[in-house]
Amino acid sequence: MQAPQGRRRGPRDPPLFSVVTASEPVFQTLLVAHDFSPSSSRALAHAVDLAARTGAALHLMYVDRTAEGVLFEGGKAPPDDELQDRFEERCHASLAPHDRSPAEDRVVCHAVRGVSPAPLLVEKAEEIDADLIVTGTEGRRGARRLIVGSVAEEVLRTAPCPVLTVRQREAGGASGSTGEADDASGSADEAPSSAVEQIVAPVDFSDLTEVALRHVAQLAPLYDVPVTLVHVVEDPTMPSVYEVNASAVRARAAEQRAEEALQSLGAPIEETGVSVSYLVHRGQTTSTVVEATGHRDTLTVMGTKGLSGLRRVMLGSVTEAVIRASDGPVLAVPASAQEASPADE
Repeated sequence: MQAPQGRRRGPRDPPLFSVVTASEPVFQTLLVAHDFSPSSSRALAHAVDLAARTGAALHLMYVDRTAEGVLFEGGKAPPDDELQDRFEERCHASLAPHDRSPAEDRVVCHAVRGVSPAPLLVEKAEEIDADLIVTGTEGRRGARRLIVGSVAEEVLRTAPCPVLTVRQREAGGASGSTGEADDASGSADEAPSSAVEQIVAPVDFSDLTEVALRHVAQLAPLYDVPVTLVHVVEDPTMPSVYEVNASAVRARAAEQRAEEALQSLGAPIEETGVSVSYLVHRGQTTSTVVEATGHRDTLTVMGTKGLSGLRRVMLGSVTEAVIRASDGPVLAVPASAQEASPADE
């Protein structure tokens, strides 16, 4: 959670955002990166569940890199129409175990060829005007395909819309690094779990807070789950010659002000009938946020900067750490999503 630029908000400031009404669907078109790996199967489960809650259309996309394609392993590259037909067949097989699969006319399958999947996914998202991309954070390359340098990371950096990432799980139940492990939530004939029992939103009082909390306000009623807003007051390391007691007093005062500010931010969400709790921790930001958000059935919602002009920028150490470590889904909302918010239309 990087230090915000400009003035921080205070508890007496007006509400940061207006609540979006239930009549304005949060997501209408979902694009799911699907390569039949365990992580993409978990991602598909969350996408199917979200589509059922919102009525969104579901687009499944597979990028065939030929040498490592899964649809025709060991054979020569098929014609494009055969690739498309085979992908559609596999897509319907993937959707079959899901109890809440959308109607066939709400599912579209896209099979394309290319060397680099991320630009093709982003291009397709722009083409279909997707308002959410859903992807696993490890593909079929196994342990070395972590979030840094992966397809998911590039999508997160360049996507024109929010991105929901779901990390692969080991057979023992924890998300892990083995590329061939089965999802712990069931056999091949059972759909992976898509349970969400709470939503957690780290708050740093920067401009990214608004765009993240807009989505929290829309998603919490859909899932009918409580929300927790988390802020970390950095605990500076003081030389022994400094007055430690004075430092501790200032830190406690900062915690109190932060909790008041969190309550101000949470008020519009509470107005929708959602239960909101507030956690203010003192400590190191990254490790504290990871600990607060990394649980299996927790949906974490965070704002991200994405691209800055033509220059690629890192997602930020906190966001990146949460995506790496979280055992539940993480929704990364770019700052640009604020411009397209239904509440502002």
